[in-house]
This record gives sequence, structure tokens and C-alpha cells, in this order.
Amino acid sequence: MLGLGLFEIDTEGMVWRTAKRHGRGVKPGGGYHRGAKTSPCKRVRAEWTSRAGYLVVSTTLNGKRLNSGAHRLVWTNGNGPIPPGLTINHKNGVKDDNRPENLELATYSQQRWHAINVNRNRPKGSKHPKTKLTEQDVLKIRQLRKDGMMVKDIAKRYEMRPNAISQICRRATWKHI
Repeated sequence: MLGLGLFEIDTEGMVWRTAKRHGRGVKPGGGYHRGAKTSPCKRVRAEWTSRAGYLVVSTTLNGKRLNSGAHRLVWTNGNGPIPPGLTINHKNGVKDDNRPENLELATYSQQRWHAINVNRNRPKGSKHPKTKLTEQDVLKIRQLRKDGMMVKDIAKRYEMRPNAISQICRRATWKHI
């Protein structure tokens, strides 16, 4: 059990909300009024996915909103506090895989080395789960730019940010084609 009995972590590293606060309601700007009570609720997943792809858990403690990476909670729950100067590394490189056996302590430089040397076999191009483009789209984007079309117009056509189109044209991304 984690923090005030609101959460539970299972053996697969998933964080579950097991209680809710209620009572005098939520203050304007966040937090709860004094006297808010906690009662059991239906067990539901407590994590949400951040823009960076990590699972995050949010709660309010002493009137302040707190967010924490679920991987940090899983590590702390099973192994104790994270020592200063260290972070939690996902061994397989999958940011939302918080199984305890997939987590390890690492320095920032060790994490960077791991990302470059161990996780280099990640899916590329249209095989990557977050891509919106195919290899043919990328070739067409580069040809449109070569023919003189403005980056912002290409971005509109493909419903992307101009910076992303610019990176494709400069071969900063999609280097493999």
C-alpha cells in the first residue's frame, strides 16, 4: 500500500486507486478542504500516460497536487528510497513497463549509455507505434520540399508541426530512408 491507503501496487507494477477522498469538496485551485474523508472505492488504474510516454500517478497531499512517475513508486514500494543522484531505468526501454524486474537504479550517464547502446533496436519508421507517416509519405515530403514547397504548407497537408517536417527534410529524423 502507498500513501494514505489510496493506492495499491500489484506484482506486475501497476498502480491501482483503492480509495477516494470526499466530504467538504475541492478547494478552488486544487486540494481538499479540512475534514475531507477517505473511503474505499472500486479498484481502478491510477496511472495516466505523460507526453513523454511514462505512466504517472497524481494525488493531493496537504492541499498540494503531487505527480510522480509510477516507475518511481513501484521501485520505492519494493526496494526503499531512491538514493540521491540515481534514477530508475527501464531495462527493456519501454517507458510504460513498470514490472519490478524491468526496473533498475542508474545514474543519468548510465541511462544515456543504455538508451544508445542497448535500446538501439527499437522499431523505426512506419513500424514505430507512434508514427503518423509511412516511408512513402517521408519520401513525398522530401520531394515536395525539394520542389520548393514551403515547410509550413507541407506541415498543414500532413497535419504536423513545421519543426517535424523540417527535421524530416534535413534528415535529422527518418535517417534510415
